[in-house]
Order: sequence, then C-alpha cells, then structure tokens
Amino acid sequence: MFQMLNKLGRATPCRGIMASDEREFQKRKSELEERLERLEMERTSLIEEVQVLRERRTLLDLEKKAGSLQGTVDVLRKEKEDLQGQIASLEGGQGQS
Repeated sequence: MFQMLNKLGRATPCRGIMASDEREFQKRKSELEERLERLEMERTSLIEEVQVLRERRTLLDLEKKAGSLQGTVDVLRKEKEDLQGQIASLEGGQGQS
C-alpha cells in the first residue's frame, strides 16, 4: 500500500490508491479462498476415491492369489488320489503274489 507522511510525520494511506488496492486485495483474497475451497473438496474426494481403488486392487490381488493357490491345491489333490490309488493297487497286488 502506498502511504504519505502527514504533518506530524506519520504515515497515512493515500485514499485513492488505497481504495483501488483494497478492492484488488479483496478480489484476490476471494479468488484464493474459492480456490482453496475447491482444492479441499477435490482432495477429500480424491482421498475417498483412492481408498476405494486401493481396496479394489487388494481384492483383485487376493482373488488372483486364491485362484493360483486353488490351482496348485487341485493338482496336489489329484496327485494324492493317484498315489493313493497306485499304493492301494500295489498293496492289493502283493497279497495275491
């Protein structure tokens, strides 16, 4: 703000310049406050969306791991059945010899 010295040597604002500067200050302040409000709202929204997306990614990762593990378990179950059948067959065949 521009200031002038009065008769006592004290600084006093220039009325015409101050009014213009004050309007500009208020306009800029309002713009910045609106911008801050929009950014706060967007931040809140993004935090929520990111959390949902993280949860979704976690579920997809777990589903993928579960599917992979299920495949391994199925193969092992089949191998166990086959081995049990082979052992039963061999044990049954030894008694006949």
